Amino acid sequence: MSRARRVRGIVSGMLALVVVAVLAYAAAAMLSPLPRLHVEQTLSSAVDGSWSESLTLPDAGSTAALAESGSIVASGSTEPRAIAGAAKLVLVSVVLDAEPLAPGGTGPAITIDQAAVDRYRELDAAGARTVPVQFGQTLTRRDLIAATLLGSGNNTAELLIDAVFGGLDDYLEAAAAWLDEQGLSSTTVTDGTGLDPGSRSTASDLARLGQLALANPALADLLDTRPRTTSAGSSFSDQAAFLPELGTVGLVRSYTDAAGVCVLLAVPMGDETIIIAMLGQPSYPAAESAASALVAGLREAVREVEVVAAGGVVGVARSAWGQSTDLVATEAISVSSTELDGLGVRIETASRSTIFRGADAGSLIVTAGGEQQTARLESTSAITEPGVAWRFADPATVFGRWFG
Repeated sequence: MSRARRVRGIVSGMLALVVVAVLAYAAAAMLSPLPRLHVEQTLSSAVDGSWSESLTLPDAGSTAALAESGSIVASGSTEPRAIAGAAKLVLVSVVLDAEPLAPGGTGPAITIDQAAVDRYRELDAAGARTVPVQFGQTLTRRDLIAATLLGSGNNTAELLIDAVFGGLDDYLEAAAAWLDEQGLSSTTVTDGTGLDPGSRSTASDLARLGQLALANPALADLLDTRPRTTSAGSSFSDQAAFLPELGTVGLVRSYTDAAGVCVLLAVPMGDETIIIAMLGQPSYPAAESAASALVAGLREAVREVEVVAAGGVVGVARSAWGQSTDLVATEAISVSSTELDGLGVRIETASRSTIFRGADAGSLIVTAGGEQQTARLESTSAITEPGVAWRFADPATVFGRWFG
């Protein structure tokens, strides 16, 4: 073979290789998988309007307002202090933990003996709150619980301890275990009445105690029906009521020299209930004034807050070739202002490379108060496949799409 023919063969072979390489590169470029869209969430979980930003609590004593979501606003000292008759709410809660009652259930009964009559007279003479008892009367567990919680009877509190636990020592042991189980670590009881200043707690703990009380069906029933007469016919006044004209549900209204005025009440606010605990108020008029202002403030502070409006932009999807589209919520989502402190907002989208205008683009998930709300997302414009120029980018980019 002549030299010229050999040269032409080599050149032809090289050209063939170049053609093959070009065709292979073109195929690789045109058929390479497209990168997935990059989705960026633009809606923040920092939403203005939390009740804690606008609620003003009294300066005197210690106060806490607790929402059902667990959000709490507190003022004053955080150190445990004497709690007066709020110790009775601890007592009836521990009793119902040991001996559960159905709503309206009566439970076991006791018969009033002469010792119980003598103790009633002794406490009454000392100026302590009591509920009248007579020799030979029969009182059910429900009678004793109602007389202790609503009538604030110190004598019936002692009868309840003896009937359920057999004595104060065993009750205090059961109470310590229950308080620990409920996470009320700042609460200590040394009696069942609160006459002993050693029974101490914080406003925040007592607000949680009130929330637990409303969650107990038997206590919730008593606080709703508020009986003022025992099954034996003894009557007592509702000492726990506090500002009922404002629509409140009184749980505790009590005073001792060591504790000052202590109030625990529930305030229904539409679909949720706020618990207010006030300790160490200087007087009943001062407590009424402070609580009235606080309830009025709650009416303004507790409201629905819109996290996103229908059509609101919550994110943006971008392609590697320069196209983008906003992602919008198809419906509004609102939460209570009491739930904003623990608000969670996230978007979930399917992995894709292109999208049509108005297509289902995923979901917006809002978590507040332990519950989730979801809104479907839509794209506001299309992201189409890239053109030839982008596909025939530099080889490193093409190979990166295959092997990256």
